[in-house]
Amino acid sequence: MSDPSTPPAAADDGWRSRGMSDLGPAEMQAFRRVERCFLEALAARGYAEIRTPTIEPLHLYTATGALSPQLLDRVYSFLDWDGWSGERVVLRPDATVPAARWYEQRWQSAEPARLCYVQPVFRFVPEGAREQWQCGAELFGLAAPEGDGELLAAVADFLRALGLRELRAELGHAGVVRATLAAAGLAPVEQGAAYDRLLAGDVGITAELALRAPALGPALRLLFEVGGDAPKLAAYLANLRAALALVAPVAVPALAELEAAGRALADAGIACGVTWGTAGSLEYYSGLTFRVLAGDDECARGGRYDGLGEALGQRRAPACGFGADVLRLAALAAAAEDYRR
Repeated sequence: MSDPSTPPAAADDGWRSRGMSDLGPAEMQAFRRVERCFLEALAARGYAEIRTPTIEPLHLYTATGALSPQLLDRVYSFLDWDGWSGERVVLRPDATVPAARWYEQRWQSAEPARLCYVQPVFRFVPEGAREQWQCGAELFGLAAPEGDGELLAAVADFLRALGLRELRAELGHAGVVRATLAAAGLAPVEQGAAYDRLLAGDVGITAELALRAPALGPALRLLFEVGGDAPKLAAYLANLRAALALVAPVAVPALAELEAAGRALADAGIACGVTWGTAGSLEYYSGLTFRVLAGDDECARGGRYDGLGEALGQRRAPACGFGADVLRLAALAAAAEDYRR
């Protein structure tokens, strides 16, 4: 189908807000294809679609710690004025937290809740898209490792339905990282700061922690300097378990969850390795973290966040989920189709 509309770059002449995009007929056709593949793949596994409000109270996000301080600085926030009173609200910067609120307020069954959505999130980005269309799924009420395995299988179904090639996954586990940093004597706030340094590529953190807790040296080097690639994943995790068993035994059950996730991906035909920086924040995730790539392009990211419901002042329930950028997936799917031609 031809699209005679003006290319986006040429149309950006001051009449459209910076960071926002028009979607013409051809782009909407690609968007709908991703949306259709997503909803069909998730429905086949029992996931039902929901939609949450575009505007949410700011305290919904601050109470949960779901957004890092850096991201909270980039939300679109304003006062929802009502006479002489008002409430600070935001344009939805994240889709998982509202889904968790929906589950806590609306889900009455004892059975797990399998929910999915296709909706935009809004974040200020100096250069780049400020409205990002996300497709995502959340699984509430099913603990690890069973819930993690189900979610990873759903991700694999969806990305294969799009025709994406050379899929591989990178796994991490917030529980392993947190237990190791705690064994080094770091308080929770210090753990978050140390993890941020690791994400920033600060190689000096490993040596500093090893000086602080010499017995942790081998485990720290395995965690933050080595990593486990796909062919040697089992051997890597076995070595890590041996290194942590005496100095941070609380990490051992978390390693078992990581191994189970690796097996689930192997069953789905997706190679995986361990990269401990797959989570953007230690505050949000409690267990498995992952991202799935097609070649070198990230196409989905997610993990386990069992404490989110409790942070909302409700019941503590096991929960995990994933999200993906619809427009990025549309471009990847188009490139994969061109390659097959």
